[in-house]
Amino acid sequence: MDVPRTMIVDPFLNDELLELAELSGVPFTRVRSWGFDPSPPERIVTTVPLPRGVGGDVLGVSLDVDVPLGVGERWPERVVSLPRGRADVLAWLGGAERPGGRVVGVIGLAGGLGTTTLAAALARALAGTPLAVALVDTDPVSTLEERIGLVGVPGPRWADLAVEDGPLLPHRIDAVLPVWRRVRVVTSDERGMSGAAHLPVVHALARTHDVTVVDLPRAVLTGDAALAGRCGDVVVLMAGLAAERAAWERLRALLPAAVLHPVVRTGGEVSPGERARELGAPVVALGAERPGGTVVQPGDRRRGAVMTAARALAAAVVA
Repeated sequence: MDVPRTMIVDPFLNDELLELAELSGVPFTRVRSWGFDPSPPERIVTTVPLPRGVGGDVLGVSLDVDVPLGVGERWPERVVSLPRGRADVLAWLGGAERPGGRVVGVIGLAGGLGTTTLAAALARALAGTPLAVALVDTDPVSTLEERIGLVGVPGPRWADLAVEDGPLLPHRIDAVLPVWRRVRVVTSDERGMSGAAHLPVVHALARTHDVTVVDLPRAVLTGDAALAGRCGDVVVLMAGLAAERAAWERLRALLPAAVLHPVVRTGGEVSPGERARELGAPVVALGAERPGGTVVQPGDRRRGAVMTAARALAAAVVA
C-alpha cells in the first residue's frame, strides 16, 4: 500500500511537532513556508493558516504563538493545539482516521481443520499478486512460528504488543514485525498472548496494508464477534458435515455485513458441490494435501491442495 507523503509547514521549526512526526514513522518533509505546490496525495500539517486555494487532507496545529490571518487565509477545519493535543497529532500522522485496506478473517467451524495453514497460504497467495499483506494469528497456543520458520527471527510477538504504551503506530509496527514470504506476521511465542490487543493491532495494520488476513478465534461462533466484525470478508472452513449448516447460519447472522467465502474439505458427508447448492453460494473445494506438501513449512512448495484453494480465495477477495 502506498504511503502518502506528509508535508509539515512550520516556520517556527517546533521541536515537539518534529518529534511527533519522527515518532509516527511516516515519510515527511518539513518546510518553513507555503512555497510549494502540494500534489493531491499529500497530507499536510501546518502551524500557520492556509493560503487561498489550498485544501485537501490538512491538520492545523496551534502553538503558543499569535498568528494573524492574512488576506484570503484561513485555518483548516480541524485544528489541535500543542502540547495538549499530542495524542491527536500522533494519531492523525499515523492515519487513525483513514479506513485502510481490507481485512479478511479465516475461521474453522471445528478444530483440526487446518485453519491456520489456510490463513497463511491465503496471505502468501495475496502477497504474490502483489499486494501489501499482513497475517494476524490469534491462536493462544500457536504453532505458526514453527510452521513458517519464524522461530528465533527478530521482531515483536503478541507478548510485546500487549504491553505497548500509547497509540499503536502502523509504520513503527511495520518496521519491526517479522516477515515471511513478503507477509508481515503477528503471532505468539512461548510467552503466549495474555492481554493481546487484537483489534487495535488489526486496525493499525489495515492502515498500511492492502489486505490483512486474520486467523480468527472460534469464540466468534459463540457470539464474540468484535474482531470478526472488523472483517469485510470471512473465509469459513468446513469439514463437510451435515451439522455444519447450523453453524454457518449462526455465523451469517453474527456477521451480516461480511462477505462469507465457504471452503469445504473433500471426503466428508457433504461434498463441496452439494454444499454449494445448499448454501446458494460458490464453494472452494479443499482436497487432501500430499505428504510433505504442507504449504507453510520453510522452503514451502507453490503447489498442492492448500495453495490451490488459497489462490481461488485470493481471486475472490480481490475481485
